[in-house]
Amino acid sequence: MKKNFFFSRFVSGAALMLAAISVQAAGSAPVTLSASFGEFIVDPATLAVSMRPAGAASIPLAAAAFPAAKVSDQSGHRWRIDTGSYHFSVVAGMDGDALRLSVRSDRPATLDWPRTADPAAIEAYAMPFGEGSYVPADDPAWLGWLLRRYEPAPIHEALSMSFWTELRADRSVTWIVETPFNTQFSVAQAGGRPLPALSHEFTTLAPDAPYTVRFAVGAKDPLAGARSYRSWLQASGNFLSLTDKIAALPAIAKLGGAPHIYLWGGGLLKAGDVRQWAAFVRLFQQHKADPAHLAGRLWQSFDAAAQASFDAAFKTAAGSSGYVEKWRQQELIRAINQGLQQALPATPVQPLPGKHDPAADVLWAQSARQALSTAFGPMLAPPAGWGGGLSGDTVAALKQAGLSRAWLGAADWQDALWHPQAVAAAEAAGYLVAVYDSYGSAHRADLANTWSTAQMGNELAAAGYRDKQQKEVTGFGERGVYVNARAVESYAQQRIKAVAQAGRLNSYFLDVDAVGPEYDDYTPGRETSQQQDAEARRRRLLYPAKALGLVTGSEGGLAFYAPQIAFAHGMLTQPFAWMDAAMKDKSTPYFRGGYWPPETPDMYFKAVPLKAEIARFVRSPQFRLPLYEIALHDSIVTTHHWEYGSLKFSNERDATALMQLLYMVPPLYHLNDAVLARDLPLIAAYDKVFRPLHQRLFTQAMTDFEVLSLDRELQRSTFADGTTVAVNFDRRPRSLSDGVRLPAQSAYVVAPGQAPQLIEMKALLDHR
Repeated sequence: MKKNFFFSRFVSGAALMLAAISVQAAGSAPVTLSASFGEFIVDPATLAVSMRPAGAASIPLAAAAFPAAKVSDQSGHRWRIDTGSYHFSVVAGMDGDALRLSVRSDRPATLDWPRTADPAAIEAYAMPFGEGSYVPADDPAWLGWLLRRYEPAPIHEALSMSFWTELRADRSVTWIVETPFNTQFSVAQAGGRPLPALSHEFTTLAPDAPYTVRFAVGAKDPLAGARSYRSWLQASGNFLSLTDKIAALPAIAKLGGAPHIYLWGGGLLKAGDVRQWAAFVRLFQQHKADPAHLAGRLWQSFDAAAQASFDAAFKTAAGSSGYVEKWRQQELIRAINQGLQQALPATPVQPLPGKHDPAADVLWAQSARQALSTAFGPMLAPPAGWGGGLSGDTVAALKQAGLSRAWLGAADWQDALWHPQAVAAAEAAGYLVAVYDSYGSAHRADLANTWSTAQMGNELAAAGYRDKQQKEVTGFGERGVYVNARAVESYAQQRIKAVAQAGRLNSYFLDVDAVGPEYDDYTPGRETSQQQDAEARRRRLLYPAKALGLVTGSEGGLAFYAPQIAFAHGMLTQPFAWMDAAMKDKSTPYFRGGYWPPETPDMYFKAVPLKAEIARFVRSPQFRLPLYEIALHDSIVTTHHWEYGSLKFSNERDATALMQLLYMVPPLYHLNDAVLARDLPLIAAYDKVFRPLHQRLFTQAMTDFEVLSLDRELQRSTFADGTTVAVNFDRRPRSLSDGVRLPAQSAYVVAPGQAPQLIEMKALLDHR
């Protein structure tokens, strides 16, 4: 994120705004609203907010938005503010014990408000950075992290839920933004402490939209804000429980106890599907010049590198003692999988813009399997098991390992279309089977280095969002454009339906839709406000479930989109690699890896250590809070982002597994045929303890969370049915207050009517 004008303007003007807190324009009267603890006081001329507990002095909460302005038309809790060329109308009111301030503008304007009036009075913040963070206000390291990461950005980019909580000496104050669109969140510093701030833009695209913020005062509890936010979601009709979602779509119940597994190794064949490599290569060599044989057609489709790899294999495979090295086998299979699509062109069935034709892909795979069996049959395994990721062999391995539930995600939808037997076998085993799809970026057909989901035809590639200067918003990776969600809506429904029906799927994953941020579009004739953009995304997320009966998930899982989806990837661990240069530096042990080899990309499969100074902010239990779970555990199933799966960080493996139990959030893995023997025993061992717990608790609200030791290494969560999960993150044994002794890195589960369960993570995950 780059510094912008607002950030520098805010820092330079902070002192003026703080000084203006008690200034009132002549003739304006303070607006006082009663609450159970005392009263809120609003200065109508500056929008400064304070609270006055019964029998005590007033306490400043929100600093003035501007020096004292002219107040007019003041009638009770309504008034008008005139400051410079800006004119705001304000309505104040109480909702229970929460103060609501709603501001409108009669013209485009920016309102830098609210921000904390007295940062020195705040001991810590409870911030919904992903799951949630406990941020000590006097910690210089945390301040540095916040200043680096949270420069001004849309609130739906910075926070998973649009609130934060201040923890003061004897109470909490929670700021909830009811209208998150066109609202920016930032963190500056004041006196060496964090100073969160908001800035709202009133635009011509949403001329009547209010900007509404509520202030809730409660007990000194880090969870107070999450509880208040949950209550507000429920009262405003923006909360939908998993129980209700399951009633509407029973297949959602299959998420209970299911690990989330991405399957790699795309292509019709894997190296293991060739049973007799030397004979296969010798037969290939015999027919490489025969255009009537599949080998001849494949040879003509190969580029120079592929032909050179085959030439090398011809030499080693010669004779009765011939062989083909393991690494060479993978090279040859990669060339064959790529060459098959040129050697055996598909016949169009129902083509879509972007050169997609899912129905044709299914028929092509049938003919390709037949052609391979005819040409090389005796040397190949039975076709029902072909493929390295989503394949019959993989499904059989998962079942044999004892996994009775799983969410399986194919990285490329063609894997599902090419392996219908595997999809059928997985669904028969009780698994959810999904593919990855995305309608964020759109690319022109002639763009180099494109990817398939971004191919939607040139018409949509020209339908990108445009800012007020008519500049297009560049797409992911600085390629193409981000396409207007309303413009792509009809096409998205066509493509989702075509892929899902051709693949006979029971689940679907839509990237980016639930992660934010939303965009304004000032394109003439296609004007779209951020809220209209968000509503289009909501419709897109709802479509697979409502129209096709698919268990639908997305990236992130912003609370705003939780009612529309059943699961999300990217809440327990959010993306953070961009914050640390070492994770992108090949010369360091922290390098997270690249996208090679394509069947087993290091970025997802290679375990690497996580720097302690980075883990402190993104993983350490010392600073983690399950704010998202307190608010939404019984509404949506969340897990890690796919770049940070459960086994990604070698020095965090056991702590990650414990946090999944504590929060009752499923693990996320990456698998293909090359790593099944390595990883599946561990996955199966964890599944035996996690699955029955999650299957029972995933629809239960998390009702409480406690930190049981000063060093925060002992923590306990409580769920609506009374189940408690206590965790010792320490690398030495610790005791609970009732005398129960927890070994190093262990969990202790107590459920009503059941014997307590002790889970020692190292012993469990080291078991093979």
